[in-house]
Amino acid sequence: MNRIIFPIKKELEIFEKDLKEIILLQDNFLMSDLEKFIFNNPKRLRPILIFLSAKILKIDNALTNKIAIITELIHSASLIHDDIIDEEALRRNHPTFFKKYGSKLAVLEGDLLLALALEELGKTSLDITKIFASKIKKTIQGEINQNENLNKITNIETYFKKTNAKTANLFIAGIEALFTLGKKNENLLSFIENFALGFQIKNDIDDFKSNKSDIKNGNYTLPMIYSSIEKSIEKVEEIKNIALEELNKIENSIYKDSLIELANYTLRS
Repeated sequence: MNRIIFPIKKELEIFEKDLKEIILLQDNFLMSDLEKFIFNNPKRLRPILIFLSAKILKIDNALTNKIAIITELIHSASLIHDDIIDEEALRRNHPTFFKKYGSKLAVLEGDLLLALALEELGKTSLDITKIFASKIKKTIQGEINQNENLNKITNIETYFKKTNAKTANLFIAGIEALFTLGKKNENLLSFIENFALGFQIKNDIDDFKSNKSDIKNGNYTLPMIYSSIEKSIEKVEEIKNIALEELNKIENSIYKDSLIELANYTLRS
């Protein structure tokens, strides 16, 4: 990962500093746990995609950092809320807020992160606020609609629709927010959409191989639909190649190279 993030090392350092300032300004007795949750070995996949995309789009605007922070705050809130919905005891080998404090406090802690994201959104523009509001709404609708098919093996189209609603929307929100600061790039957007889809399928495969928490919660993912891990892995490879084909249409740069390497690293079998 060090080689992938090297071209945006400075941007990520500023991002981490600003995010930590936002978190440490809060005052509640769960702050120590929240700080560990946010800053202990984070992937930062969404901010990395945002900063690399901004470089490709030749955007030099302080709002890029705001967009990355907002995206990460919303993503972190969604993880806390997901752990409540799924009644998960562990995340990243640490007890979840749900396990440690129960659903009431866990909901409030997730809500706090959403409030912080809203606070940061207020420092951006109306266009950016509308984009995030729309995508968050679609994500929540996807979470609600998922329950319609609990304990059912659906078809692949329904699975992809659910995945795009639940996972891809937040990835897309960050990129579409960037487009308000510069020119829109359809190839870059298509890359992000396919990357996000492949990323979620890869997560579903990893879950199926390990504790099968999705199945325990009645969410039958692609390995169940295909009745095959191998076929699911092939689908990730197919989607990754589609994503990389979109990148091939973009001007060469070190930032494009990092996106290629990130896709190959993140979506590896």
